[in-house]
Amino acid sequence: MPTSAAIQLLVLDEFRLRTADLRDTAAGIIGGSTRGIELAIPLLTSIDDRRDVATLRAVHAGEPTEIGAAQRAALEPLVSSWAAPKHYVPRITERSQSPPSSFRLAVTESGINTGGPPPVMLREGTAEDATKRKPVGLVWIGAPVGTHAGLLVLLGGYDDPRGVGRDPSGWPLPLSHDLGVRIYENTAA
Repeated sequence: MPTSAAIQLLVLDEFRLRTADLRDTAAGIIGGSTRGIELAIPLLTSIDDRRDVATLRAVHAGEPTEIGAAQRAALEPLVSSWAAPKHYVPRITERSQSPPSSFRLAVTESGINTGGPPPVMLREGTAEDATKRKPVGLVWIGAPVGTHAGLLVLLGGYDDPRGVGRDPSGWPLPLSHDLGVRIYENTAA
């Protein structure tokens, strides 16, 4: 189902915690200071290094694009370094009525988003294929502002967030770093 008002921008904030043990504290700050009309995405943790975390926000017309001053001040003692925020033009912003229980985010700066060969046509799935798939409750796909290279994909599902990284049918997690893709998930770590 499309969101009620058009999402104007997806904003990715990536930062590195001083220690991985601070993740739950940071997640509490992020969860306790959400603003805007869109679904709050919990703090996402890198699958490669538990100190690297990210927040993703959908911004509607009239909403601020920067992280709130109070939230930044609360996070500052926990953070060893901040990356510059990245802005993405939404390509797909769909969600279901009920909020997902887990999220997985993939971000890359490679790949070209303009032109290219026609899309690949996939065969229709069977009823058996449909029963094997986990339901998806949210899909956000964005292209970076100011460049033709890169992509951001956020999927929200209905499974236990503690088991997301152990799902053998999920994304090829061990290959993420080698392929230049940063993958984040919300886990109980």
